[in-house]
Amino acid sequence: MIEWLDDFGVRAVIAGLIMVAIAAPMGCLMVWQRLAFLSDTLGHAAVMGVGLGLLLQVQPIFGVLAVALLIVFSLSRVTGFNTALSETTLAIISHTGLAGGIILVGLLPANTVNLEAILFGDLLATTTRDLLTLLVTTVLLLFVLLHHWRSFVAVSVSREIAQAEGIEVRKVQFLMYIMIALLVAVMMKVMGVLLIAAMLVIPTSSARLFSRSPEQMVFISGLYGLGALAGGITGSFHFDWQTGPAIVVSATLLLLLTLVVTRSFKPHLE
Repeated sequence: MIEWLDDFGVRAVIAGLIMVAIAAPMGCLMVWQRLAFLSDTLGHAAVMGVGLGLLLQVQPIFGVLAVALLIVFSLSRVTGFNTALSETTLAIISHTGLAGGIILVGLLPANTVNLEAILFGDLLATTTRDLLTLLVTTVLLLFVLLHHWRSFVAVSVSREIAQAEGIEVRKVQFLMYIMIALLVAVMMKVMGVLLIAAMLVIPTSSARLFSRSPEQMVFISGLYGLGALAGGITGSFHFDWQTGPAIVVSATLLLLLTLVVTRSFKPHLE
């Protein structure tokens, strides 16, 4: 293996950059399709996946992916994701999954798992295996995004128009849900199950204030993600903050700064 990967700081930066690369386009699609709550639900339920994986003595990521896919498949068969009922269902699954997962983890022998790292992430503890897993998954997701980008955007704009254009809306949506499940499974190590949705939504919300096209929004969201990553890692190194929460706080500060700037300049533009 390349020697510079032995430096934990280098691995953390590379993992963060990979995360930003996939969080920008996926976050935009999730905001357009109002799926931010779904990512939050899958993130919370991921704790149960970690507990199941460890109890079955398999890699936790497989347990997380299994639970996430089961939830996505079940919800897609029962109801749509845009109704009041589904929001209530997602809330129940979210809190039940988190609570059940914490109970499962508590049944494991002491020192088997770091619950704090699961909940809030541990970017600086990224291993070479974690990095490779994140890289392979991100390349796969980006490939699917590029191949189906037009369909994803069309469904986000209008399901009716997309269907009229011959796009199989239900299949496109289900593919999107599977991609979110996979994204949650691999981002858990970096951001923690409680903060995944924040990293997907906050930079996108900032980019939305400036964007004039879907592609421009993805690009600007990536820039905000890089700024949040830089702020989080800097805070972690200099002030000994937890990296995941520091990244989210940095992203929120950038959003607030953007809101102030846009409101300050708006009267002059008018």
